[in-house]
Amino acid sequence: MNAEQLKGKVQTVLGLIEPASVGITTCHEHILWDMSVEPEIGPASERGLSNQKVSLDNLYIARAHPGAIRDNMCQTDVSLAIKEVALFKYAGGGTIVELSQNGLHRDPMGLARVARATGINIVMGSGYYIGITHPKDMDTRSEEEITDEVVRDILVGVGDTGIRSGIIGEIGNSNPWTSNEKKVLRACAVAQQRTGAPINIHPSISDKLVLENIAVAKEAGADLTHIAISHVDGYEFSRATLRKILKAGCYVEYDGFGHSVYHFIYQNRVIHEDSDLRRLYDITGLINEGYINQILLGQDLFMKCALTAYGGYGYAHMINNLIPLMRAKGMTEEQINTLMIENPMRFLRFKGA
Repeated sequence: MNAEQLKGKVQTVLGLIEPASVGITTCHEHILWDMSVEPEIGPASERGLSNQKVSLDNLYIARAHPGAIRDNMCQTDVSLAIKEVALFKYAGGGTIVELSQNGLHRDPMGLARVARATGINIVMGSGYYIGITHPKDMDTRSEEEITDEVVRDILVGVGDTGIRSGIIGEIGNSNPWTSNEKKVLRACAVAQQRTGAPINIHPSISDKLVLENIAVAKEAGADLTHIAISHVDGYEFSRATLRKILKAGCYVEYDGFGHSVYHFIYQNRVIHEDSDLRRLYDITGLINEGYINQILLGQDLFMKCALTAYGGYGYAHMINNLIPLMRAKGMTEEQINTLMIENPMRFLRFKGA
């Protein structure tokens, strides 16, 4: 595979497809992942809680404090993933962008199995998540080595699987922003130049730093019109910051739909304070300002308690529940189609090197 062959196509874990085949798309999800962290030494009761499995008995804890139960932050069961993703397919879904890259225990073979079993297009990520998930030798890795790895993921495949990534991301940035995270972002900008791939950035949770994230990517040669900035709703960037991101040419990704029942602290800030309706009000405001073609939607499902098997909304929430709300709040079918299909189609299409 070379960059010229990718141009104008969307790359899934089962191969290249035409952009017109993406259908209704959720642009930020996790299907098979492990974000669990070994609990620090502490009281026996806390360690005992951490080692429990998610159940009705502790679901209230899993929702209020997602990381308190390690099992809540880990979904490695392919059979369960197939059942959950199939519900998205049955609802009319076409494509899921799966961003569990390095640091979140990406599973190319597992994702391919899910795609074959469900008929859903799965676009798999590449690159590195936030610094605390980086490999121990990241300090010694050069930008060139990281670039080469990402390019290989896209053109050849991950490891020896032959399964190729179709997006760079989500590329993790923290607050404070670490030197290794900056290095990875610069490397990924170069990888985009060499492949024409889209990039998804998990930004620093700071109005000032998210703009610095974008500036560094631009300086390294990234095409800002082919970059999505995740979590603009959950991180509650100001309207002024959103406008600066949009004026830079980036997509803004509202990927917290369904999280209105999950409020928790991340990097010393409360996130996901808004309801789905509040998100729709904000999106409508951006549409009225002329930015409809730069908005992407998703759910960022990364907790086991958000799966339907554990009482959550699941991947089909965007179709079963959100689209009716959009209509009820006055969005036209054309606008819904742009947000759910046309924008993802354009974003996921490779531009060529």
